[in-house]
Amino acid sequence: MVADVTDPDALGRAVDESAERLGGLDLLVANAGGSAGGGLLESTPRDWAHTFEVNVLHAAHAVRCAVPHLPAGGSVLIISSITGWKAGPKSSYAAAKAAEIHLAAVLAQELADRGVRVNALSPGSVLFEGGGWDRFRAANPERFAAFEREDFPAGRLVTVDEVADTACFLLSPRASGINGANVPVDGAQDHPSAARLF
Repeated sequence: MVADVTDPDALGRAVDESAERLGGLDLLVANAGGSAGGGLLESTPRDWAHTFEVNVLHAAHAVRCAVPHLPAGGSVLIISSITGWKAGPKSSYAAAKAAEIHLAAVLAQELADRGVRVNALSPGSVLFEGGGWDRFRAANPERFAAFEREDFPAGRLVTVDEVADTACFLLSPRASGINGANVPVDGAQDHPSAARLF
């Protein structure tokens, strides 16, 4: 179903309807993200508010709505970003993603007595066909090659499958001892952006 995740009522209805259709919930992934505006001096207070709404607040609302449907052993994963723990542009996005990491840690403690685990996953730059880095590589092959060479010890960006496999593990009972963690999937990436190289 489709819902505006910045509308708490619409998001709540989507979570409740999902639980009704599925006969409950086993897990929740809060994966909406994005940003508005530019850097601090190029963005407005509304840009900041929107960026926090679509990242942090959607995650908090989704978890609150899902908790009544999650059993003991249920699991929540909040998708943050390398920018949440390694400084990079844009300031509003970086602050929101850092807040998501802290939100996961706090909710892990708040929901522990219900047996619900909460973790954050922070992907680095992910290369996939048609994605932003794929388009950047096509338009700027030399800059992309320098980014890969300078910022990735293995000489490559991470893949969608590497992010997805980690998410599946963290959500599964195999990760029952992992709670309140932020797990980077970034190939030991040094910086969140190629912009600093040029």
